[in-house]
Amino acid sequence: VTSTSISVQWDQVPCIEQNSDNSYIVRYSNSTGETQMSPLQNSQMFTASGLTPNTTYSFQVAAVNRDDDDEVGPYSSPLEISTVLATIDVVNNVKVEVLNETAVVVIWDAVQSDEVSKY
Repeated sequence: VTSTSISVQWDQVPCIEQNSDNSYIVRYSNSTGETQMSPLQNSQMFTASGLTPNTTYSFQVAAVNRDDDDEVGPYSSPLEISTVLATIDVVNNVKVEVLNETAVVVIWDAVQSDEVSKY
């Protein structure tokens, strides 16, 4: 779990054969009800990314019938997971240069974080 992603993993459904194509669908939503669905082939792990920091999401997984892609099994019980609050490093090495009576230049080291979009 990060501020913008959550990974979930589950056990293989017992009725799915060991060496067959395992298909699942992951359904997840946030508190506003916005729901995303992601089909998966041969994977029992899913990472949702681009999520909102400090937000709770509900995840459910269902097996898909490999002979009929339209037949989805029952969804698992919901698992509620929250992203963490985004933290941003402190801006360092701030320097101010006076140009004249009405203008200054401010310079600093950039913060190395995907969370920073502007200063």
